[in-house]
Formats: sequence, C-alpha cells, structure tokens
Amino acid sequence: MVRQEWPEGSAADPDAARARYEQDLREARGAGREALRAGLGDAHVGLGLVLAVAVAVGCFKGVGPGALVLSAFLALFCALLAGRFAAGVRGRDLVRRSYLLTFGWAQWL
Repeated sequence: MVRQEWPEGSAADPDAARARYEQDLREARGAGREALRAGLGDAHVGLGLVLAVAVAVGCFKGVGPGALVLSAFLALFCALLAGRFAAGVRGRDLVRRSYLLTFGWAQWL
C-alpha cells in the first residue's frame, strides 16, 4: 500500500481533499467558460468584419481571393453546424451556437 502525505498531516480525510479539488476544478472551468462566452452582438461585429475584409480583399486583389475569405468562414460555419447536429443540438439553438462559435471571436477586438 502506498502511503500518501497530505498537507493536513496524518489525520487528513482523502474524501474531503478530493471534494475540495473537484470544487476548485468546477470553479476554474466555470470561470473559463464565462471568459470565453460571446454574445450575439459580438458575433454580429465578427460577421461585419469578415464581410468588410472580404470586400476589401475583393477590391484590391480580385473577386477570387475575396470569395475565398467568405468561403473559408462559410466552411467553418457548416462544419460547426454538422458537429453540433451530430452532438444532438437541433433547431434554432443549432444555428445560434454555430454562429456564435464562428463569429464570436470579435469580443477580443
């Protein structure tokens, strides 16, 4: 049997230590999710920026590269739709989640 050394000493309760660890882990994950959560306003800004960049690239480099920018984001959106659909998300929530994941990066600008 392996003897574990606990910071509390020999009277430590391993179950209580595990519970504290799991609680800390839940709190850290919740904080991470909250930090990464994007709103629809952020996603709209992201879509607007993608459209503006695509138009600018289209004006300066040609229609092909501008369309390539749009098609890259369209492919990402479709891939996220398929992934979320496979995970069991349906209806309006499916489109909303995929939209937020595709364009929600604008919150960091």
